[in-house]
Amino acid sequence: MKVRIMLFLLTLSLFVSGCTTNTNNEIKSDANFNVTKATRNYNENIIKPINKTGYDVLSYLNNENNDKNILFSPLSLTTALSMLENGAKEVTQKEILNFLNLKNDEGVNKTYNQLINHFYEISDNENVENRKTTFINMANSFWFKNYNLKIRKDYIDEIKSSYDGDIYAVDFSNENTKDTMNEWIENKTNGLLKNTIKKTDSLDIAYLINTLYFKGQWLHEFNENNTKKKDFYVNNDLKETVDMMNGEEERNYFESEEVQIVELNYSDASMYVFLPKNDLNDFINENDSIKLNELIKKTNSNKVDLSFPKFKFTNNNDLVDLLKSFGIKSAFDYKLSNFDYMIESGNEIAITKAFQNTAIEVDEKGTEAAAVTVIGMAKLAAKPMNETIIMNCNKPFLFIIKDRDSNVDLFSGILRNPNEK
Repeated sequence: MKVRIMLFLLTLSLFVSGCTTNTNNEIKSDANFNVTKATRNYNENIIKPINKTGYDVLSYLNNENNDKNILFSPLSLTTALSMLENGAKEVTQKEILNFLNLKNDEGVNKTYNQLINHFYEISDNENVENRKTTFINMANSFWFKNYNLKIRKDYIDEIKSSYDGDIYAVDFSNENTKDTMNEWIENKTNGLLKNTIKKTDSLDIAYLINTLYFKGQWLHEFNENNTKKKDFYVNNDLKETVDMMNGEEERNYFESEEVQIVELNYSDASMYVFLPKNDLNDFINENDSIKLNELIKKTNSNKVDLSFPKFKFTNNNDLVDLLKSFGIKSAFDYKLSNFDYMIESGNEIAITKAFQNTAIEVDEKGTEAAAVTVIGMAKLAAKPMNETIIMNCNKPFLFIIKDRDSNVDLFSGILRNPNEK
């Protein structure tokens, strides 16, 4: 047994200089996560592009699936791609930055580091009594082939110091590897996302994984006794009977000729609901993240009699065609890709899979949501403001969950049918 352990450690030392490992194949980098104090001075030149990328993707998904519920995490995808960008070079790097709506990567790692530190802080409620809680947990990991692969130490150190990433050297040809990866994802998402990785094989050489978990209690919970069976109009020809929550509270609200907007508060975050007065698809196509944030700024306190459906659903979004359509092309072509900042001879590999799975549940108490973004890489073989407002969310609507401090969009979604699972 001692001989096997010594041989295993020797093998690892051949391709990751300066690192050690424990018995579960986790690599310990020389670098430590950069712990910083909470800040409210977030770089808007990073946050706004994150939100813009997220809305652009949501619009794309809506055009592809305009009769389905949609849930997407802008932050999860952009975090995974930002980690990938750290290892990319030349055209591949430029295409990723263009997708992220960034001219360069200056300040990117620092901003994500600030966000992760911020999430750690607001989720540390052990010493806070009698307080509505919000948990936001972002987790990152980098899994790579445990032989014949020279990972650059600088890349591993950056993933650890900026993104608090867990680093694993594994055998992708072993069926147990996917089980280990799925267990990691399930643990980081409080069990909401299971069996994410369906299989790995000997051609796989690396996976970048981001998870984002959110759980927030409403500051103003809905009284369960007021939840009634009501009609929800999916479209002009279809209505469903749903559990509709009801409550009259002071909430931030804005109304125009096109839309009603209401803010539902958690302790450290908000859900903004956009209920178009006409067609939802037209509203989405006619707006963007900048316009929506301008509308949000117009909300102010009103007494709102709100009807809001309980809902619970999951989404599995393949992102390969989406990323290609937005201009990330060389990364999927082993002849054109360049990941030299991640792996020596990085132009011999390509992205072979990219997807995001999500889940959300909204009830009288609050909201629980989770997202996992996976990027797999392989070596290829060949009204009057003082009056009570009536807002009845009994038809499809758009919603965005924001971190209030940084204003970053955590989740964005479209509810078309509360009974759809």
